[in-house]
Amino acid sequence: MTAGKKTELFDAGSSKPPQSAVPSPSLAPKMGFTPEQIEMLRKPIDPSRVQRRAGFRGQQFEYLPIHDIIETANRIFGFGGWQREIRRLEKVYQDETEGVYNVGYLCEYRVRVADIVHEDVGFGSSSNQPDLAQAHEMAVKGAVSDALKRCFRAFGDQFGLSLYKKHEFEEVSPSGPRTATDAQLGRLRKTLRTHSLKEEALLEYIKTKMGSEFAKLEELPLKVASRAIERFTQDEAAFVKEIQEISQGK
Repeated sequence: MTAGKKTELFDAGSSKPPQSAVPSPSLAPKMGFTPEQIEMLRKPIDPSRVQRRAGFRGQQFEYLPIHDIIETANRIFGFGGWQREIRRLEKVYQDETEGVYNVGYLCEYRVRVADIVHEDVGFGSSSNQPDLAQAHEMAVKGAVSDALKRCFRAFGDQFGLSLYKKHEFEEVSPSGPRTATDAQLGRLRKTLRTHSLKEEALLEYIKTKMGSEFAKLEELPLKVASRAIERFTQDEAAFVKEIQEISQGK
């Protein structure tokens, strides 16, 4: 596939998923889990499966890679025993500055196992990429992988449920070579205005969660701005409530 074709594949405004992410053929659902499957699902996660990466202030964050999630699903539910579907794939932002690109995507995903269906959303972004097609590809893959993981976590600790620390800004290091892009700032300000929130309220929330103080939105690192956009995109009402509570000193 040429670079030109790849750019067209991820054309702005198109919600059509890339060909590599086309949903698997639908299979007729079966009822319930077998006793063996239930026993496997109830087991605690094997620590050797957990990977770690460095985060803010030297903290270690634990996660399961996407290949482990798929291998575990095949092992417990069987090859062809589960189905997945991309419900929506949407570009959240795209920005170009000094010849590099920053892109963010939202993915709505559905997983079916037996007669059980779980849906969730994921967010993926790429930063400082010199090639536009590659920037879109990285962001799309990140969004799809994140959404798939979030769907499977509903099946318990074999899929890393205990590793999730939802809504944590601490996972994002405030350091970095780039600050928030104009596109990100515009999206954040528009969302804040929609909910009658001041910029200071979001900055206070980030300070409380991260322990790092920023005087204005323009000072936010790109990754921190991406995380804020992700929260607004995935669970807007809950995030707005959290910001309001911290702003009001609750």
